[in-house]
Order: sequence, then C-alpha cells, then structure tokens
Amino acid sequence: MMQNKFKFLLLLVFALVGFEVNAEPKSVFDYDSIWKCDQTKRNWYCDDEPEPVKATPAQRPKQEQVASPQPSPVLRDLSKLKTAEELRQELKIREDIAVMNPTEQNIKNYLDAWHMTMDKGTVFADQWRRVVWTNPQYDYSLKNPVNNTAVKVNNQAKEQDRTNYMKNIAREHGLIFFFRSDCPYCHQYAPTLKLLSEMYGIEVLGVSIDGGGLPEFPNPRDGRAVAQQWGIEKVPATFIASKKTGEKATIGFGVMSLQEVVDRIWTLTNTEPGQEF
Repeated sequence: MMQNKFKFLLLLVFALVGFEVNAEPKSVFDYDSIWKCDQTKRNWYCDDEPEPVKATPAQRPKQEQVASPQPSPVLRDLSKLKTAEELRQELKIREDIAVMNPTEQNIKNYLDAWHMTMDKGTVFADQWRRVVWTNPQYDYSLKNPVNNTAVKVNNQAKEQDRTNYMKNIAREHGLIFFFRSDCPYCHQYAPTLKLLSEMYGIEVLGVSIDGGGLPEFPNPRDGRAVAQQWGIEKVPATFIASKKTGEKATIGFGVMSLQEVVDRIWTLTNTEPGQEF
C-alpha cells in the first residue's frame, strides 16, 4: 500500500517537472538574442539605452562682409558757409581729398578754401590792431614796450626805480650768503655780492657751511647748524632777511649776475604775481 502511494507521488512529480520544462526554455540560447533586452523574461536587467545622437546640420562658412565703398564727400559752396566751424570742416575735407588724391582740381579746391581762410584771418588781424590803437586800455605795449626807443626809456625808468628801492630796503634788510670754501661756484659768485653791497649799501652776511672762508668773506659765520635747520643742500644760496623781525625770503640758488639779483629782490619783495610779467 505504501509502495503504491510512493509510486503515485513520484509519477506526479515527473509530470509537473515535464510541464515546467515545456513551459520555459532551459538555455539562454533559446532567446532571439542574448544581447537583446527583453523585460518580459525573468531575471533580465536592461541598461538605459543611450539617446540617439541628433545630427547637427552642417554649418555654413561665414561669408566675409565686403565693405561697401564710401561715397565721395560733396564739396560745399564756400560762399554759403556761415560759421567758422563750417569753414574749418570744409577746409579739412578738401585737404584730405587733395592729400589722398592730389589731382590738379583737388588741389585747386583746397586752395580756394585755404585762401578764404587766410583772407578772413587778415581782416581779423587788421581790425584787431585798429581797435587796440584807438583803445589804450587794450594796448599791452604801453606796459611792456616793444619798439627800441620805448624799450630804452622803459629800461632806464625801471633801473632808477630799482636803485631807489634797493637803497631803501638796505636800511632794514640784509642778504645772507651761504657757501662752502671748496665750492668753485661760490668763489665765482662772491665778488658779485660784494659789488652789490658797495653799490646799494646793503649788508651781505657770509655764512659758511664747512667752516672755511672766501677771499671776499674771510671771516664768515659758522652756518652748519643753520643750513641743516633751513634745509639748505645746494650752494651758493642767497636769502634776504629783515633786520628787525628776522623774517627771511629765498632769492635763489646758484650763480647769478648783479642785475639778476636786483631784479629778483625787486620782484619777490615789491610786486604781486603777474604785475610786471
């Protein structure tokens, strides 16, 4: 009895196994292709398929843009120009044309505008001098003469004014002369200051920054500390100072002529900027 049951179960198992084998292929080669993704099959993993590459249309080569020829400038009628700016522009246009294409006609066109410019400039200059001659407040030559006779008279007047001024200023002011005993420029400049002192009676104080003297100033003051305090690095150096207040002003550095020293003293101590320029 037990053997019959065992045989029955064994037959049932074989029947089920045979049904399962008929239902599903046993080999991967039973598929259409082993590389073909089929998600209906069991245990099949499909990779994401890449998106199809879109074909880009062929780029057309860029065409070089050819500059269109510029139209030739039109020359204006010179008689119809109303402003100086219009005349300047027209003169420039005609000049450019004549330079780039120097034909006889282009040069004539330019010369027409050039002569017109010169004519107007001549009239302006002539009218300018007529106004200056008849209106003395505009005549600059009254303050600064240009003809020989007037220049001579003006120079004599200036010289006399400076002489009087130097004699007056010598009463309350003096010059300070900084030098070095081994400075060739100081040796050259010292006689000028000595002569200036004799002519106008102004005192000149010699100050040595190395302790030595000069023939014209054999016994100078020791000015090494003062020179450092005043920031004097170049010699010869000339200053003017008040005997009462001690206030000082720079006259200049280096070698100067006698007249140049006088002119600088006059200008720096007696005039306002622009007064005699």
